[in-house]
Amino acid sequence: MDTDVIAAALLGEPETGTEAARLLAGRWELFAPAHWKAELCNVLWKAARLGRITPESIDGILSLAEALPITSVDVAELWRAAVARALGAGHPAYDVLFVELAVRLGTSVASYDRQLQGRFRSHVKRPEDLLASS
Repeated sequence: MDTDVIAAALLGEPETGTEAARLLAGRWELFAPAHWKAELCNVLWKAARLGRITPESIDGILSLAEALPITSVDVAELWRAAVARALGAGHPAYDVLFVELAVRLGTSVASYDRQLQGRFRSHVKRPEDLLASS
């Protein structure tokens, strides 16, 4: 589960929020590299700076995030292979950590990141495609 999907659900993004929430509430076991929490903090910071959410709402959003059934995997378990894979694909390693985890689990990453989808077609799927296949 990529952070962009988690953020879409928690922030109620107009075009993707409902779909992302359906994915989070689905029948899947959800996993993410543990840095998804740091990425979410950055998304919330940016949303507050842009006036899309209030600073006062951040604590509630973080509480919702804490309650999500996502198993966080230590980045140190993934980083060596993720950096090698990132170098080979020419894509930032922090995104490729999600791909590396999916490869190890024999599953797909749910992501709205089109570049990540394009570079790792066999491992990164759009949430709508995963929902359609369930």
